[in-house]
Amino acid sequence: MPVVRARLELLMKLANVFDAEMLRDILFKLKCETEVEEGNIIAVEVQSDRVDMFSVEGIAKAIRFYTEQEKFSEPVLKNVPFKVFVQQPPAKRPYIAVAAVTNVKLDEERLKLLIDFQERLHATFGRNRRRVAIGLHDLDKLPSPVLEYRDVDIDKTTMIPLHDFREFSIRDVLSLTEQGKLYGFISLNNSFHPAILSNGKVISLPPVINSDITRLTEETRNILIDVTGTDFDAVNSVLNVIIHALTFYGGEVLGAIVKYPDKEVTTPNLTSKRMRIDMGFASSWLGIDAANNVELVRKALEKMGYRIVEINKNFIIVDVPYYRMDILHQVDVVEDIAMGIGYENLGFLDVEPRPIIKKGFGLRDVANIVRDVLIGLGYTELNTLTLIPQQIAEVISYGVTPMVVNAPSNEINALRTSLAQSIIAILKSSQHIPQPVKVFEIGDVVTECRSCYNKWKNELRVCWAIMDSETRFEELHASLHAIIREFGLEKKLVLRPCNIEFFVRGRCAEISIDDVVIGFMGEISPEKLEKLEIFYPITLAEISINALQTVHSKNFG
Repeated sequence: MPVVRARLELLMKLANVFDAEMLRDILFKLKCETEVEEGNIIAVEVQSDRVDMFSVEGIAKAIRFYTEQEKFSEPVLKNVPFKVFVQQPPAKRPYIAVAAVTNVKLDEERLKLLIDFQERLHATFGRNRRRVAIGLHDLDKLPSPVLEYRDVDIDKTTMIPLHDFREFSIRDVLSLTEQGKLYGFISLNNSFHPAILSNGKVISLPPVINSDITRLTEETRNILIDVTGTDFDAVNSVLNVIIHALTFYGGEVLGAIVKYPDKEVTTPNLTSKRMRIDMGFASSWLGIDAANNVELVRKALEKMGYRIVEINKNFIIVDVPYYRMDILHQVDVVEDIAMGIGYENLGFLDVEPRPIIKKGFGLRDVANIVRDVLIGLGYTELNTLTLIPQQIAEVISYGVTPMVVNAPSNEINALRTSLAQSIIAILKSSQHIPQPVKVFEIGDVVTECRSCYNKWKNELRVCWAIMDSETRFEELHASLHAIIREFGLEKKLVLRPCNIEFFVRGRCAEISIDDVVIGFMGEISPEKLEKLEIFYPITLAEISINALQTVHSKNFG
């Protein structure tokens, strides 16, 4: 989860809450874990989907809503002085959104926090700048309000990189600067690279580095924001989140007209999204009679930053704040109602624990229980083919891989011998979605069988995996323990070192019960991930449903 750090005194001042314990209690109710570190620094761990709280200002704003100091209102788009021409969109990074916020109060501390916010967005929602990248500029230093966004020839175009005074060719910027070495490959297209130009001068080389021409300083009061990326909606959503943070200080918002070859778009779009929530649906999820608690629900929604358009015993119509990109369905609004009311005020329902079935446990029973546990732990179920690409089978090798003769496609030319192969193929194509990515699959694999007539047999397995900017082996272990506990076998669970070659040495384990190996777990080797062009750590576990059913039957049969 992203962690935002700031001086405790600063956050209390911005939130207008001057009791540290009260502040931490409010943040806990907003699903944020907090810790006061050395130097009176508060570390706030926010939910990965609450991108609007990735900044200190965003956190303070959420607290102000929750404590009923403020009610939500959209900032007014004061003027649209900028024009951005995208006559031929860059091949690898086609979208851009631009805006400015005036009268922003910066000092050394707040400038650092703003840069930290920018990098936090880059690392998480921006997928290390691959999906979205952000440029922040001193508006008063901008050569012209007319901008161009296009691919430029890296040998024929020059710029002054940030914190330098010399002019370099773009090729040299990509090869010599630290930022160029880290991110120069992302959008490079042969000898061309995206650039933002103002009056013919390069002010930004997204997603790599800005020009020193428009460098932010502590004296900057008017900030120009550019957001570029591969996803139109993501680019515009991130721009809104940054505006939400910067307008905390009361500045005005200036917009831009972005002219693509086939359309013209005004950015930012600060219009709130209107949603309708059924009161019966809310009641069933909250466990309370929401229809008879209309005022309670109204207050809860306002505490979470919504604007109430209409509310009665049958339905609610709300305006969702323009910066809340996590609100996709009415269930998301209902969750916010629960937070606004306070989970501690909703009451408790005693649920009898499910008894362990000691007899007649078939494969389907085992699979269903495992599925229920993993869904309850927040994993999303996948359902993939038993056929996989040969490339995956070669890199994530597990035993002998049977190949398909005359396969119709390179994507389905091998049979999986491990569910890990299918899971990793899915994660490879899922690097653009918000992290953490937690998935599982229950399905068949093929394994060698010398006594079988065709030397192969099917085996039912489950594999679950986590992909995140930082992954924790402990979370995987906790999921395993939760599964085994459902079968009453947790006291017999043993983990031993393993030597499966696609795991990091010393970071993998063989899973055994009663000396029967039922699976494995570990952290995928960075070298293997690099070969597959996966840029995030992955931990995964895989166990045999057949073997789990067998050991359970021996213990409880």
